[in-house]
Amino acid sequence: MHNKPLKISCLISLWLIITLFISCGGPSSPRINQGQLLDSLSEQIKLSKQPKKAISQLQQLIKENQTDSSILSRAYFYLSYCLLKNKQDSASFELAQKALNILPLSEKNGAQAAANFYWMGYLEQKKAQYYAATYYYTQAAYLIDAGNLKLSFPKSSGFILLWASQLNSFNNRLDLSNRFARKVLFLLKKDTSMLAKDLSISANLLLSLGHLDKKGLANDSVRLYLNQATEIKKKTKFTRIDYNYYISKAKIFYEGKELDSALYYQLKAYKADTSNAYMAYNNLLGIYVKKHQLSKARVAEAEVTRRLSQFDADDYLMYLENKIAFAIVRGDNKKAQSSFEEYVQKKKEREENENRKAANEISSLYKTVQKDQQIGALNKNIDKITGQLELNRLWLAVIILFSGLLFAIILLLFLDRRRKELITENKQVSDLNIKLELEQRLLRSQMDPHFIFNCLASIRALVRQEKTQETLTYLDHFSVLMREKLTAGTQRNIDLKSEVDFLENYLKLQQVRMPGKFDYVFELDKEVANMFDEIEIPAMLLQPFIENSILHGFKNISYKGQIHVSMAINNEVLKVIINDNGVGLDTTDKPTHTSRATQIVTERIQYLQTEGLGEASLSMNSQVDAPGTIVTLRIPV
Repeated sequence: MHNKPLKISCLISLWLIITLFISCGGPSSPRINQGQLLDSLSEQIKLSKQPKKAISQLQQLIKENQTDSSILSRAYFYLSYCLLKNKQDSASFELAQKALNILPLSEKNGAQAAANFYWMGYLEQKKAQYYAATYYYTQAAYLIDAGNLKLSFPKSSGFILLWASQLNSFNNRLDLSNRFARKVLFLLKKDTSMLAKDLSISANLLLSLGHLDKKGLANDSVRLYLNQATEIKKKTKFTRIDYNYYISKAKIFYEGKELDSALYYQLKAYKADTSNAYMAYNNLLGIYVKKHQLSKARVAEAEVTRRLSQFDADDYLMYLENKIAFAIVRGDNKKAQSSFEEYVQKKKEREENENRKAANEISSLYKTVQKDQQIGALNKNIDKITGQLELNRLWLAVIILFSGLLFAIILLLFLDRRRKELITENKQVSDLNIKLELEQRLLRSQMDPHFIFNCLASIRALVRQEKTQETLTYLDHFSVLMREKLTAGTQRNIDLKSEVDFLENYLKLQQVRMPGKFDYVFELDKEVANMFDEIEIPAMLLQPFIENSILHGFKNISYKGQIHVSMAINNEVLKVIINDNGVGLDTTDKPTHTSRATQIVTERIQYLQTEGLGEASLSMNSQVDAPGTIVTLRIPV
């Protein structure tokens, strides 16, 4: 019997060892190719107008794959794109950072890394963080340029190179701007419709390359780029490319002081796209002022003034420049002076705002660059570490296997030792239980000899006095008491009604022995009275305390004694309170021959607690405000 738990433990340990071996060294079960699943999801996202439908699938794929950094980075990238389309900008930004940070930068991951850098740049640009956007676009453009990578989703390589060129130009890094712009031209030679289809602003790019050459606006380079832009325009039917083409040519002719051509293309640009009327009339105002067409300039100025709510800082400064020039041409020096002062003030405010914003962005970007450098340094060690991990995997499996075996042996030894300790403890508890049971039975089988002799003496006295009825009553109580005493001596538990009947017979006999010495009362609450025959308690548990009250509590008192026994039940715990008005526990005449009975009752209460009945308790105290003793027992039922 005792070896059964040990056998079960051996089987469990063997199962654990086999499981560890299979998980560490055994062949893995076939799984769905997550790369193919991701490719399928990416195509679905490209074609769908509601990419948020793929969000749950991407989240599940990420949850299932935490080991392959390439797949995980792509999943984060697509999920970031879907969340942005679902207008969850902050969550999209966090996932874009994860996609960028977890991907080791290697030749095979170049295209995805470029896409991740671009996407971070796009999100920073969306937040108007142009310095950070410039950094990320530049990193993406470096990868595209060095590896001749062709990206297609969500934007093409040409788009990324274009923004890298324009943002670097904005930040006065003309060497990088020129490098990336020429890379766009290289791509255009292979597919001249690429930018027109994807961006609709390729004419701006091509025309701006003429400025980067720094050879003048009317040089051969500009004409070459204009011709290429014209070829792109012929191959597209997008309205937006017409606007950009016309507005770009208008700028070139305006800066080259060919005002008629500039006016011609500016008007065509306005007809191609009337949505930005403020900018169109502002440009027309500048051209009319240069051409001294004051009446038309006045109309254009009125149109610009009517749309002032649409301007931004740069546009407003351009408007003030045109306003100053128009006032000077009209000879309105006072208005020219006030407009000039406003121009100086607005330009100063703009520069201060730009400087403050630049300082904040550069500080943030510095921290980002530091973090990227740290990530780059860590990524260099990934391949080496990965190889070492593969080499250590077998050793790890062996170590885990032997560790599991050692753990199982230690566990078995511990369980065996614990089993023996429990057997010993159970034997000790069983022996103690037997001892207590024997002592309890011995106590219950004995009747106080003095009490029996006193009872017989009382019967003899009644007979001699020829009190036949009193003698018969006394003998009836005495016989019932003896019968109940003998019955209780063979039982461990007894119902509460029988216990109370026994106590009442005992008290009546004591009243006959000591007439007028004391009275007693039993008080039962309603629930106890309803369950009188059903409640069971240990036999002979209460009698020793009542006997103490009569023999010792009322021994030397000059007044009539009172015994009050109350019983109540709450949460399956019977609470018994025995009160008397005797001498109490502080008297020097302490009980001696009943102390053993009280001690055994206390041990019986403790035994109830060892059986898991924690509510069992006993307390004996003298009354505080009156003479006497109060005994409180809590017995689980």
